[in-house]
Amino acid sequence: MTDELQGLLQSHPLIKAKTNVVAGSAEAITAARSGYLPTVKLTGDTGPEYVDSPSRRYTEGESFFKGRETVGLVVTQRLFDGFSTDSSVEAAKLTESYYQSDLRDTRQTTMLQGIRAYLNVLRFNRLIRLAHENERKVQDQMNLEDERVIKGSGIASDVLAAKQRLQMAKEARVDFEGQFSVWTATYQQLFGHSPEVGAMADPPLPSSLLPPDLDSAVQQAESNNPTVEMSRKGVEIAEQRRIWAEAGYYPNIDLIGRANYENDKNATPGVRRDWSVLLTATWELFSGFKTQASVAQASFQQAAARDSRSYAGRAASEQARTAWYTLKSARERTILLENAAVMAEEVWSNTRKRQEGGNATVQDVLDEEMRINDAKIKHANAYYDMVLAGYTLLSAMGELEMDNISQMATPKGAGQQFTTPAALIAAPR
Repeated sequence: MTDELQGLLQSHPLIKAKTNVVAGSAEAITAARSGYLPTVKLTGDTGPEYVDSPSRRYTEGESFFKGRETVGLVVTQRLFDGFSTDSSVEAAKLTESYYQSDLRDTRQTTMLQGIRAYLNVLRFNRLIRLAHENERKVQDQMNLEDERVIKGSGIASDVLAAKQRLQMAKEARVDFEGQFSVWTATYQQLFGHSPEVGAMADPPLPSSLLPPDLDSAVQQAESNNPTVEMSRKGVEIAEQRRIWAEAGYYPNIDLIGRANYENDKNATPGVRRDWSVLLTATWELFSGFKTQASVAQASFQQAAARDSRSYAGRAASEQARTAWYTLKSARERTILLENAAVMAEEVWSNTRKRQEGGNATVQDVLDEEMRINDAKIKHANAYYDMVLAGYTLLSAMGELEMDNISQMATPKGAGQQFTTPAALIAAPR
């Protein structure tokens, strides 16, 4: 499963898209920092110019018509803008961090989807095998009932009951096959190829990554869940946007340097050169209440972001608690159903010995074999539910990372060891 998940993270289109979004947000920081640097503008023009004005006619007695050339250079360094550039840079940094958390959330969500698809493909593959075996045993039982009726030692109602059980066994197999096809399609969408069931193995419960108690799980979820991180960044971004809006209350102060070259411009013959370095201030005293409205809007957005952060924390806590209790229940069910499967094997063994001694029939033996299969089907469902709940809890805690899964190892003697469905199916009778 680890290799499949590694390929999933490298090839899934949604993860690639979010990676490009993060790269784009990094460029936005560079764009915001441009406000700290001067702007340089070069202007120029050339071409014929015609001027016919009263002053020209009075002094020269004729209009002016001649080619003109001008070149101008303006260098502007903003010295103060009401902290607008500072807030823009901080907002860009926070936005990049927000998208990084979004990428992390997408990676973990996609990994959990991949794990769910992997487990369900395995689940229904195991269940199909057990259903085929169950169907075969019911068919054998029905054949025995037919033989008993033919010999006069059986009754027709037993044959009908056996046929009814056969139909139910077939219905279960068809349902499992349908679910297998559905999860195979999901698997192919996620991983980009069909599952190679023969190469897949039952993954263990990630015991070494799970917290020791519920409080630890909730605390980790409330501090490390990617959606909680995104909501915290959202509050900080809203704060910077409010500061940016408040910049409208302050003046803009610039240092502007200009240099011009003019030849035969505006009916003035000859060359004119000039330059200046000026400290300028621009203060918008009234903007039609635009600044006040922008600040109020940003304040409301900041309040909304705080509420969203509170909700995200509650949602993460709920997700962790739900996953914890689901895991706890699935663990207990897996242990109980594993014991039930073992006991069913023992009952079958005793019934077989009784049959060899003449105290039980072949039908009794087949009944016990069917109970074994039923117990194994329930155990397989409980086991895969348990493993999925374990990874769901890791996702709620924000710990469903590839590094953690790759390094996952349960120390010997630590934690409850569970028999996998594959091992239980293959166990000798």
